[in-house]
Amino acid sequence: MSPSTITYEPRRSAYIALLACSTLGTLSSTIISAPINVIAHAIGASPRGIVFAVSAFTLAMVVFAPVSGWMCQRFGSRPVLAGSLLLMVAAQAGAAFSQGLAFLVVMRALQGIACSAVPPAIQQVLGQHWAGDRARVMAGWAAAIGVGQALGPPLGGLVADTLGWRWVFLTHASLSAVLLVLCLTVVPVVPATDAPLHVSGMVTLLIGVGALVGAVSWLGQHGGVAVAVAMAAVGVLALIGHTQLGRTSVGPFVPPGLLTERRFVASTTAAATVMGCLGVAIVATPLHLGRDLGLGPGHIGITMLALALAMTLAAPLSSKATERFTARRTLRGGLVLLALGLLALPLAATVSGSGTVVALTVAALALTGSAIGVVQATSALGLMTSPAAADGVALGIHNMLRFTGLAVGYSWVAIAYPTGSLFLVYGVPVIAVALTWAMAGPSATPRLATERVLHDHR
Repeated sequence: MSPSTITYEPRRSAYIALLACSTLGTLSSTIISAPINVIAHAIGASPRGIVFAVSAFTLAMVVFAPVSGWMCQRFGSRPVLAGSLLLMVAAQAGAAFSQGLAFLVVMRALQGIACSAVPPAIQQVLGQHWAGDRARVMAGWAAAIGVGQALGPPLGGLVADTLGWRWVFLTHASLSAVLLVLCLTVVPVVPATDAPLHVSGMVTLLIGVGALVGAVSWLGQHGGVAVAVAMAAVGVLALIGHTQLGRTSVGPFVPPGLLTERRFVASTTAAATVMGCLGVAIVATPLHLGRDLGLGPGHIGITMLALALAMTLAAPLSSKATERFTARRTLRGGLVLLALGLLALPLAATVSGSGTVVALTVAALALTGSAIGVVQATSALGLMTSPAAADGVALGIHNMLRFTGLAVGYSWVAIAYPTGSLFLVYGVPVIAVALTWAMAGPSATPRLATERVLHDHR
């Protein structure tokens, strides 16, 4: 019997394994946030250099996300997910033996490539095997991301304080190996489909978005403006060429209408914005706590735990809020809370007394994390109830733009933090949140938001 004819009943163990993979993917990014200053000192990296090592991970996710989405559709989600975990094991182990910034950047980029396959693979499996309970399942997915945010800083800080920073990467490699075994044994199959690779569309998209994000990252490293402008120009030209492909005999990269459909646009915009804000918070706050207040990795990790725990606890509540207040109102309410949390973070730094600063920072992080959890879960539900959920490349593009938001957030910290103004660091993301709030689509009927979304696609 071929794999495409096998029918799987979703099992709790499979669902837990998928959520654990989501947690691990987030953990790969956040586990170095608390010991970031220790790692920088050990390998002789400047603040901008170590932020580049962080952003290299995300830049790689941005570039490879569409390819990963296509691979999940072409070869099946389970083998692609297993391959990404295997690559993660190797790249994390390699990072543990880094002697300088360049090698660490390469290993972090390989980790980003591996992580790029995790979201589309999990989304495809959840979308097919748990299609009847999307709101709860996607809220659980968002909560799993919050768990990764929660575990990353304290785990990284604890391991760095007790065993040394190299064990931070080795710990993640060990966890990846365990999940690789679970992936191969309990995760259900999503049959592969005949999805030909649109080579010209993929190449122009990757060059376009990669060059634009690279230009922002280059500016974040205080590179020359001329180089950044040249990279941006290449990116714009590549994207212009990409848009023209649909008018040729090659045909469109993605079926017409998928990427312009209202739910896809709203969900992707919100997801990119909230990831950018998350990137700012998880990099700028540890830098401030370590360099301005003198906190060590362990204390920074415990402080950052407030953001992640709030994400984890708030995400499951989003499904109930969506049913009662509509997805649009839930999304916009979460964005309002996010703006308030981001504004509270620099205000906390203005009070006197380090203990008071830390206490107020914890409260601001909790508010910010709650908002991120709600917006992330609501935008994920919107995506999975849109026509794009059935197309691997469209899912890849959504995740590419999500990761772009994160990369821009990291780069913005590298650009703005050296100015010494935390109000500048956090204020610009607030403007992005306000624009996203204004772009939210029309409201659906209260209490029937999810049902109406599903009905629109029948």
